[in-house]
Amino acid sequence: ENVLYRKIIETLSLKGGKLKGKTMDMLSSGLLIRDKNTKHEYTIEEINFDGEKPVVKCYRYYGPSGEKKVYMELTEEDFGKYEAV
Repeated sequence: ENVLYRKIIETLSLKGGKLKGKTMDMLSSGLLIRDKNTKHEYTIEEINFDGEKPVVKCYRYYGPSGEKKVYMELTEEDFGKYEAV
C-alpha cells in the first residue's frame, strides 16, 4: 500500500467512512459533492479502491417530489468537475 492510499483511507475514516475490504462505505456520513456546471448535489455512497484508481459511487434524488434516485460512478478524471458541499 502506498502513502497516498493510507492517507485517503485515514481521511475518509475521520469523515465517518467504514472500510470493507477495498471499499470505503460512506453512506452514514452524508458526504456531499456538487457538480460545478449543473449545481446538482450528490451523496457519496462508497469509494472503491479495488482497481488501480479509486471509483466514487454516488447518487442524487430527482423527480417532482424527489422520490426517484439516480446513481453514477466517478473516476479520477471526473473529480475536477465536482466540489465539496
